[in-house]
Parts: sequence; C-alpha cells; structure tokens
Amino acid sequence: MPRRIAVTVLAFVLATAVPARAQAWRAGIDSRVELMSILFRLAGNPEYRQCRTPAYDQAIEKYFAAYRDHDAVQMAHALSIGFEAPMKLAVNLRDASTLAELIPFDGKGIYLYQGWNAAKARDFLAAARRFEADANYPAFLQSQQPLFNAINANLVAFLKNDTDLAWFARFFASSPPARIAIIPGLANGASSYAARVIDGSGAEEIYAIPGISAVDAKGIPVFDAEYRNLMVHELANVYVSRAAGKFANQMEAAAKQIYAPVTDAMQRQSYASWRLMVNQSLARAAAIEYIIEHDSPEAARAMVWRENAQSFFWMGNLVDLFETYRNDRDEYPTFESFMPRVVDFFNDTAPNIQDMIGRLQPKVISTSIPDGANGVDPATNAIVVRFSMAMNRVGPGRGAKASGGRFDAGGTAVTIPVTLEPGRDYAIPLRWSGGQAFVSADGVPLPATVLKFRTAAAPAAQKQ
Repeated sequence: MPRRIAVTVLAFVLATAVPARAQAWRAGIDSRVELMSILFRLAGNPEYRQCRTPAYDQAIEKYFAAYRDHDAVQMAHALSIGFEAPMKLAVNLRDASTLAELIPFDGKGIYLYQGWNAAKARDFLAAARRFEADANYPAFLQSQQPLFNAINANLVAFLKNDTDLAWFARFFASSPPARIAIIPGLANGASSYAARVIDGSGAEEIYAIPGISAVDAKGIPVFDAEYRNLMVHELANVYVSRAAGKFANQMEAAAKQIYAPVTDAMQRQSYASWRLMVNQSLARAAAIEYIIEHDSPEAARAMVWRENAQSFFWMGNLVDLFETYRNDRDEYPTFESFMPRVVDFFNDTAPNIQDMIGRLQPKVISTSIPDGANGVDPATNAIVVRFSMAMNRVGPGRGAKASGGRFDAGGTAVTIPVTLEPGRDYAIPLRWSGGQAFVSADGVPLPATVLKFRTAAAPAAQKQ
C-alpha cells in the first residue's frame, strides 16, 4: 500500500465519532501518541519502556533498532522530560505525518507541560519529522494494522456496552459537553495520561490515554472493569483540573500542610506538588462516585481502600463530601459551584492531617526481640510483632503466610519463624515474604520498618 494511503486508513479509523446520549466520543489507536511513545522509549525513558503487548513490543524493538542514535532520539533524551509531557505534545499535533501544530503553541490557552515551550517543542518536532521520514513510520503503522484493527473493534464495543461516557457531562455539568477521546496507549504499558485540547474553532476535546496492562491468550489487549476505572480516573482528572485551578489560591496553604507528611508517597507516584495532589484527590473521588453509581457501594469501598494504600488518607471523607454534591444538584448545579465546599474540606482537613494519618497508618508497637537488642539467644525460633491496629491477614497472592508465619485471629500480631546463628547482626524487614508491605485492614501500608538486633556469641565449648 502506498505510504500516504496507509496514513489515511489509520486516521479514518481514529476519526470515527459515536454519539452517546448527547456525548460525542471517539476511540482508537492514535498514530501521534504511538510515535511520541516510541521516540521516548528509544530515548531511554523507563515509563515508555513498559509495553505489555508482546507482539507489538517485539515489533517496535525490531523495526526501530537501527534508529536508536537518530538525532530526534538524542534530542528526546536531552530534553529530560517524560511521563505526560510527550502525550500532551502528541495530542496538540494535527497528525503523525506533518507533526504540524493543531493551533500555534504560543497561542493563548495552550499548555504543553512544564519543561516545554513553543521554541523547544518546534525544534524537537523538526527532528521528529526527520525521524518519521527516515524510519518510514507509516510503513511500521501499516505492518501493525491488523493488530490495530482488532484493538479498535474491541475498544469501541467495550465503550458502547460497558461504559457510560455521558456520565461526565451529567456529573460535572460542563456546557457544551466536551468531546471525549479514548486512546489506548499501546506502547505505554501500565502508564496512563490525560489531556485537554481546544482547537482553532474553540471546540474542546478531552483525552484519556489509559495504558494497556493486560492481554488475552492471543496477545490482544483486554478491556475490562480495571481498564474502565483507569479511563474514568484519567477523564475525571481533566474535568476537575479547571475548577481546581480557579480555586487553587484558596486551598494553597491547607494543601501544602496536607502534602508535607505524605510528600514521599506522592513523589513516588510522580505527584511532585500540592497542586497535583489536590487534582488527583478530586479525580479519584469523582471516579469513586462513578463506581458508586454504576457498580456497588462495596466496590466503592474497595476503591477507597486502595486510595488509602496510596496515602490519600482523606479519600473516604472526600467521597462522603462528593455524595452531598451528587444528591443536591439543585443547590450545586455544576462541579465548579461546589468547589467552595471542597475548599472548606481541605482547609478543615489540614489542621487534623497528622491525627488522621495516626488513626489510619499502622505502627509496630512491640516486637518479642526488641529493636537494637544485643545478646539475643540464637536458639530463638520465632519473632512476634504486634501492631497498633488490625492488619490485613492475607498477603498479596501468597495466602496468609509471612515467611512461614501467620497472623493471629484479630490481625494485630504476626508470628514469624526464624533460624538464627550465634554472634551475628540481623536486619529483618517487617513485610510479607514476597517483599510487599503489611497493610492495615483499611488498606494503609505499614511504613518501611526493619528490626535490627545481634545474637549472643556461641558458648566457649562450641567455638572449639
């Protein structure tokens, strides 16, 4: 197939729009997104080296191996950006062939991402155009068209039958409703992103780019409840961002106070500022509201449990607040009209954040071998660890055992068998034998805890 026809076919698949009760949406593999993912994969960004679709992963590796030293790849590496920045650039381009700006990057309201600016992006895109031509990127796309067709067909069927995309317009009351684009990040593995684009006519399009984390026996990506939840979260992240931005100044002091004790946990999730923490909090609460409406209260509680495990300790209370919004739309017709209540929530939470963490975060209150002990009897065959609260007694995928030990019936103590040698220093991490942290019954992980001690020397008779 000629080069230009191949690009046209792919663009046609992606451009198919489907009305859903006054909510326009489109879905499918996006050649712009895949090109940026591949470039930053070749540049060495670990978040773009997680493709979990085996055949596609191998195809990328084989086809682009000769272009690892291309100047576009070197420039991508030198930019020192990653995560959502390449995705935000991708969706602000007209197509993968010209890589032309959808609207001028230095125009009003354009936000590519921190680290980009119009001049830097244009220099990079000039090199990316050369990469697209030198590597004959359309030929690669055409070679993957059967896989793309299967993915697109499955995704569209999933969105029609198993999701409610009209919910976003109802819940957030945006007017007119933004168009929604669901783009599977095929090369991205589990990493997921979101973006908002406003074109030259002023029309708004909201992107969810959920990564592909699971495939079936034939290697075709799976679209299931987990994928739906991820998609809902990414879309909600865009919907809440505008309202959160308008009220950011009123939340700044409180949000900084909340962010301080959870900084390490937030940064591990790439939420490097209090603003991102606030946005994520609102998006996650909104996603749980979707689950309440479409699944069950039990499923929603499980999601709150998961958010607690990510150190969003205030999530249960925030979801309760969102219930007020959902149940009183006469007083709060739009999400933005509800934001003063959200401001009050963060301002009220900030002075109590340490107490909240103290109530939810488990602690080790005692160990049968005291931390730092010397002269421990090497004949000791078990260590009993007691916690400040009930713990989840079942480890992830490993039954109810921790290095052969078991929790008591109440979940407040675990007995871990040990075999010790005389005259040795020990540092024993208190976690499941697979390396995962112990978590409380509410899903909050035990902070990294290591028990250190030294055993007594062997009796003189044993030294001979």
